[in-house]
Amino acid sequence: MAPQASPPSEAGQATRHPALAMLRGALVAGVVVGLNAAAVSVVAAGLKGLWGALLGLLMVIIFSGAGLLALHLARHASPTLQLAVAMGSYTGRIAVFGGLLIIALSSDSLAANVNLTTLGVSAILVVMGWMAGEIWAWSRLRVPIYDLDHEVNT
Repeated sequence: MAPQASPPSEAGQATRHPALAMLRGALVAGVVVGLNAAAVSVVAAGLKGLWGALLGLLMVIIFSGAGLLALHLARHASPTLQLAVAMGSYTGRIAVFGGLLIIALSSDSLAANVNLTTLGVSAILVVMGWMAGEIWAWSRLRVPIYDLDHEVNT
């Protein structure tokens, strides 16, 4: 006798953790694009190209993932606070990223070990892949347009 399949989930059930679902979709797409960029970078620029591509991938994962994790942590807050968290985390990530970029571009030891061109190109490609994965995951979320937990009093 064949084992019984689990019962289907309830129709109209909302996605429990949308930010984590978006993070999962973005992470998969970003890693796929990043590993392909690393493969091309090895052929184009050797070992320094590989390190540049992997560093670009790591930077995008950390900075973009931090924003989605911040939104996940604020999921029970009011919509106004969620917007503030989103805007604050974006502003903070851009400021930190800009500071790290300034430090990286003035670092002789980084330039000696990493191909900065492959770092920049792979980071841009991974961001594009990350955004595509995030949008793809968002398009498949089940987000109700009304609150399922409360009944309307008539």
